[in-house]
Amino acid sequence: MSDFIDIYIDERNKPVPATCNVCHGTLQSLEDVVCAYNNGGCRDCFVSFLEPNRSVNGVGWKPSEAEIKGWLQKKELQFKPMYKFF
Repeated sequence: MSDFIDIYIDERNKPVPATCNVCHGTLQSLEDVVCAYNNGGCRDCFVSFLEPNRSVNGVGWKPSEAEIKGWLQKKELQFKPMYKFF
């Protein structure tokens, strides 16, 4: 029980992010916010970039701008809106 209280007090002043530190996109869901708070990137960036490269390149590693740009272009091609208003 005391571990929980110690962690809560230590993280009280830590800000909750609104954007991903890796791709700079707006966080879309609660899972994105929790992942960005704990790991420094949205859920997609964590799964695609941060977690696989953490053991190889270290904790502070970030992908290059070219890798992020290419990944975002692929992500936009796969995106299909759920609703159409016009």
